[in-house]
Amino acid sequence: MINMKSKHMRLGRKYKLMKFLFSVIKEESQNTDQLFELLGELKGVPQKFGQFLYLKDRRKYTAFGRLLDEGIPVKDHSLYTRARQLTGHRIDLAEAPIAAASIGQVYGGDFESNPVIVKIQYPEVQANMDHDFRFMKKVFNFFFNFFRFPWESKALLTAYLQEFEDTFQVETDYFQEEKLLMRFHEVFSDNSSFFIPKVYTQFTKKDIIVEEKCTGTPLKLFLKSAPENEKRVALDLLFSFYFQSFFQHGILHGDPHSGNFFIRKSQEKLLLEVIDFGCVKEYDQAFVQDTASLIRCLRKESYHEVPQLLINLGFKEDEIASYGKALAPILDTIFEPLLLDEAFDFKYWKLTYKLNTIMGSKVFEKTLSLPKDLLILFRVFHGCIAHIYHLDEKVFNVYPYVDV
Repeated sequence: MINMKSKHMRLGRKYKLMKFLFSVIKEESQNTDQLFELLGELKGVPQKFGQFLYLKDRRKYTAFGRLLDEGIPVKDHSLYTRARQLTGHRIDLAEAPIAAASIGQVYGGDFESNPVIVKIQYPEVQANMDHDFRFMKKVFNFFFNFFRFPWESKALLTAYLQEFEDTFQVETDYFQEEKLLMRFHEVFSDNSSFFIPKVYTQFTKKDIIVEEKCTGTPLKLFLKSAPENEKRVALDLLFSFYFQSFFQHGILHGDPHSGNFFIRKSQEKLLLEVIDFGCVKEYDQAFVQDTASLIRCLRKESYHEVPQLLINLGFKEDEIASYGKALAPILDTIFEPLLLDEAFDFKYWKLTYKLNTIMGSKVFEKTLSLPKDLLILFRVFHGCIAHIYHLDEKVFNVYPYVDV
């Protein structure tokens, strides 16, 4: 009976996943409110994908923005009861959740007179995640075999999916999140501009973690209501946090959406509070140096070293060669905000239009594929840039944060 019930639930999940995938493929953006409800119900991998779509195109997927901040709480009192049991009833826990993430639900409470949050994973989140990745791989294999796409495209997409799965596996282990959070404590221990919450290690288990509660205003709300000068200070903090952690320490917080950041005013000074350290990427020093060197070469218009730097970063030599003279303008367009020693007007970036203009003038034998190690880096870069559009004047100087 249990196996039949589980099988029925899995069939229902497959149906909902296919419904979502086909809606996205057909670009039925008018149904995003219904899709939001669907993703909020499925949690896990689908909710993460919905968050990615929102960061990619905020106007088309406006409704998905709610997946970043509060989501849809699970209506299950047993989750609250389990959180109390796992913390030994030592935390005065509010019964109503304050947020619903893709992997777990968040409750607020007090521990020894200190405000805390308690993150606890949903039941069967690991099993659902394993199911969803197996299902997506089968769907991709079917489409690739049926439509006979090039082998290179299939290999690349498989590598992307594996990178996504590996990252997701780390996020489901709160012991690992505790370790990464404490790493960021070390990185910014001498910087009073950033607040990394304390973790109460005595409560940490694979499926539960207790942290200090951030008391600032969520970044999204702050950027909507604050004066222009304070918005710019907040963005300065955000860019400094990301570029310092990557270029100076080789570590990157992989979730740049507004739900993971808060702005707190302390003695007339703004502080950036950062949460959610499940998705973190660590890079070796050579990779960081090659990235900095690439930006430096593009800035100086010294292109002779660029092909080798791209190969070092994981691009394929034959793909680079096939682009010839078009490679330099493509890279200049992608990195344009980082190449000017002055404020950049993002109203005129128009990345997609400019790239289509460059690439539409020639048929390329190979597709320039983004290496998987750059996935999170580019996601973070574009996620940070997206916050600039909250400014009244979309003019912002990005280059000083690179420090190359």
